[in-house]
Amino acid sequence: MKKRRKISYQKIFCAISFLFILGCVLFYGSRFIMLYIENNTTDIESITNLSKRVTAEHANQSYFKNINSNYYFVGDTDKNYVKYKNIIWRIVKITNNNSTVLISDEPLTSLAFGNNTYEESPIIGWLNETDNEESGILTNAIGSDYLTNTNACIDTLDDTKNITCDDIYDEYQISLLSMFDYANAGSSDSYINNGYYTYLSNTNNDNEVWYIDDEGKLNTSDGTDIYSIKPVITLNSTVELIEGEGTKDNPYQIEKENDLFASYVKLDNDLWRIYNIEDNNLKLVLTDYLKTDDENYQTIYSNTTSFHNDEKIGTLAYYLNNTYFNRLNYSDQILNNYWSNGYYSSENNFDYTEALDKEVDTEIALLSIGDINLVPSLDEFFLSTGLNNMDNKIYVYNNDGIITDQRVTSKANVVPTISIDKNILTKGTGTIDDPYGME
Repeated sequence: MKKRRKISYQKIFCAISFLFILGCVLFYGSRFIMLYIENNTTDIESITNLSKRVTAEHANQSYFKNINSNYYFVGDTDKNYVKYKNIIWRIVKITNNNSTVLISDEPLTSLAFGNNTYEESPIIGWLNETDNEESGILTNAIGSDYLTNTNACIDTLDDTKNITCDDIYDEYQISLLSMFDYANAGSSDSYINNGYYTYLSNTNNDNEVWYIDDEGKLNTSDGTDIYSIKPVITLNSTVELIEGEGTKDNPYQIEKENDLFASYVKLDNDLWRIYNIEDNNLKLVLTDYLKTDDENYQTIYSNTTSFHNDEKIGTLAYYLNNTYFNRLNYSDQILNNYWSNGYYSSENNFDYTEALDKEVDTEIALLSIGDINLVPSLDEFFLSTGLNNMDNKIYVYNNDGIITDQRVTSKANVVPTISIDKNILTKGTGTIDDPYGME
C-alpha cells in the first residue's frame, strides 16, 4: 500500500510569497521606471536654452557624437532642423561653449570662389559686411541679433586622408563649411550631402578650392566654377528655444514672430517669395516656373545679347513686361523697379557686385548672380546676368547648384521676379501654409 505524500504547507507558503514579491517588484519597478522617464522628460522639456536642450534631447544617441568636446550631428539624421529667418538650417554641432553651428539645408546663392585664399574670396563679402560698400548681401537680409562669430577651418589641405583644423579664421559671423566639419558630420553619408555642388572653406597648395559634388564626394576646382553657397552661421550660447522638435515638419524655432525676409506671398493663384527688402518695396521671386496652359514656358532669352530690352519684340524681357504682365490680375500692384542686368566672369574677377551694379528700370525681371536664391530646387532657368557686353551668352541656374552659360538663342525655363509695396499685404502670416496676401 502506497504512502500518501504529505502536503508541504511551508513550500506552498514560500511559493506564494515568491510570486507575491515578484509581482510587487514587477509592478512597483515598472511604476518607478515610468516615473523616472516622466520626470526625466519633464526636466528636458523645462530646458529653454537651445544648445542645452538639443544636447539633453539627443545625448547618448548614435547620431549625436562627442568629437573633441563638440557634439556633432552625424550621418543621415532627421533630428537637427532649425527654422531661422524663414530659412531651414541644419545643426552641425553644439560647441564646447554652448554655441550652435548651423548650415543652410539648401544653397542661398551660387558664386565662383575665384583664384583667392578663403579670406580674399568675394564669397566672404557676399556673406558678410566688409570694407566693400556693396558687401553683406546675406547678413543684411538675415540680421545678426542671434549670431556670434563663426570659427572657419581654413587649413591648406592636399588630400582627404589627413584633414586638420589648426588654422582658424573667426573674423566674421557667416562662413563656409570646412572639410573638417564635413568629415565629422559623416561626409557623403551625412545630411549635408543633398545633391548640390557646394564650395568649402579649404584650399590646397595649388591654390585650388575644395568642394562637395552632387554625390557628396570631395574634389577641387580652380575657383572659376560657379557652385552653390551653403552659409554656416553660429547662434550664440544664450539663444532660447521658442518651440519645435527638430524635425523637418516641426523644426526648432528661436523667433517669436515671423520675419518678412523669405516669407511667402500669394497673389491671385501665384505663390511668390520675398528675397529682397528695400524700405517698403519688396522684391519677390515666383516659387515655380512661369507656365502657359499648365506647361513650363521655355523660350530664348533674345536674338543678340544678354541686355534686358523690354521694348524689343522677340526678347524674353518684352514677353515678361507685355504678354505676361497683361495677363496678371494683379498687374496694377506691380511696381517699376531697378533690376540687375550686369556681367560676371573672369574678366571682372568674378566680382558679384559688378553683376548687381548694372541695372535696368522695368516691372518684371529675373534673378541675377549675386541675388539671394530662394528657389534652388528649380532647374535650368535663366538669370539676368551675362558674361560680358560683347558676348551673346547668358547664365542659367541648374538645380545641382551649378550655374552654366549658354547662348541667348538657346531655350530655358523662366522664373520671373516682381516688386510690390509691402503695405498692400494685409492678411496672412507669411508662412507657406498661410502666405501674405491682399484683401
